Amino acid sequence: TVIAARALSAISGTLLILTSFLIAREFFKSKKVALISALMVAVSPWAIFYSQGAFEGNLALLAFSVGIYLWLRFTNTDEKKYFFFSLAFFVFSMYSYQAPRFVAPLFVGISIVSQKFWWKKWRLWISGFFLALALSLPQLFLITSPAGYHRAIGVSLFSRGETPPGYSSQLGDWQKLYLAPREFLSLYLHYFSPSNLFWQNDYNPQRRVEGYSVFYLWQLPLLLIGVWAFFKKKIKDAKYFLFWLALAPIPAALTADPFHTYRAILLFLPLTLLTALGFGQLLSLISKMKNLVILVSLVGILYSVFAYLFGLLELTPITRWRDWDYGYKEVSQFIKDQPSTLRVVIDDPNTESYIHLLFNQVIPISEYQEVASFKVGGEYYKNPDVLRPEKVGRFEFRSVDWPTERGDKETLFVFPSNRLYPSEFSGDPKLNLEKTVYSPSGEPAFYIIKTISKNSQ
Repeated sequence: TVIAARALSAISGTLLILTSFLIAREFFKSKKVALISALMVAVSPWAIFYSQGAFEGNLALLAFSVGIYLWLRFTNTDEKKYFFFSLAFFVFSMYSYQAPRFVAPLFVGISIVSQKFWWKKWRLWISGFFLALALSLPQLFLITSPAGYHRAIGVSLFSRGETPPGYSSQLGDWQKLYLAPREFLSLYLHYFSPSNLFWQNDYNPQRRVEGYSVFYLWQLPLLLIGVWAFFKKKIKDAKYFLFWLALAPIPAALTADPFHTYRAILLFLPLTLLTALGFGQLLSLISKMKNLVILVSLVGILYSVFAYLFGLLELTPITRWRDWDYGYKEVSQFIKDQPSTLRVVIDDPNTESYIHLLFNQVIPISEYQEVASFKVGGEYYKNPDVLRPEKVGRFEFRSVDWPTERGDKETLFVFPSNRLYPSEFSGDPKLNLEKTVYSPSGEPAFYIIKTISKNSQ
């Protein structure tokens, strides 16, 4: 069900509120700032968006954040159990999403060598290394296969076929030695850009709510105050906070996308903690008007949350329905009502629609497993591109050559409305428009067309 698919992400987002409280209290030694941090996480557009959908990265963020908290407990108490539990959660986060696979090992390594006389605990570090290695073994075997590194290489800034900006064919490939790092630095700084964080938002329309970015605009001055307060105060664990802040956007910056909020999800919490620190500092500076400021702030926060939820839950389905593959539920229900022997062809150049039919229980799981067992068990680990099936039983998922295939007998064709125009099937006695699936905006989303044989006319 939809609820079951989204439950893990929603639970992770809810637990992140508590985790942010614990981390803020550990970093800043202030219950007030910790409570504000929990509030900021609860109302943040970044947190709400990724908690509302089925995003495994939200679980990775929670596990990584718990690892940070346990690491702070270890450094503040010197109790070894916190060190080992911290490593366990860091490894767990690496199973959940790609970004922690890069950030977690770097954070632990840099944090260790930054400690005074760190080499005196070499036995502890070696024990931790072997624990992390043992916990990571299943993942390490996968990472070294094409299936493991396929996605990372596919989006990497350094493995793409295009030349970096500023490249001149007359000067040769040696330019890439400085052009590629320059592009990486530019992309890295995108994740600290106020325009991206507070009003421009993600480049991908699927991860965008009109009029909002990942933080509310009113949080910008709080963030600036928080940065000032952070460097003004003598925070014992400041270096670990800075390591976290500096490392979090690197996986996203290593890809060619300008501002990818999902790949940079580990950046969310440190920026939110700085915002909370800024709010706490503001309350301290205007202590005489503190109650009034709190009241006005709560009213403003409630308004911001309701306005954002209206945009997310009401406007986005109307303006972004195609980006979210709207209509497959209705298509699936229609197909279920058709004869079980009818051939079904879905026009889908990316061959991703099979996922929707599996989720909606249109395709028998046994038939899919029969097709996928060979690919997942064998070829997938050599060439993950073959994982998406083009044919499962009577169902086909591919690009349709309509001029040549419109004569196929007794076939149900499913076309996204932007892939076939009504003029291409209207008026043909051998074709019957069985159903038009409409989007929330009232526009056609899918055309379901059946070819008719002479005997059935």
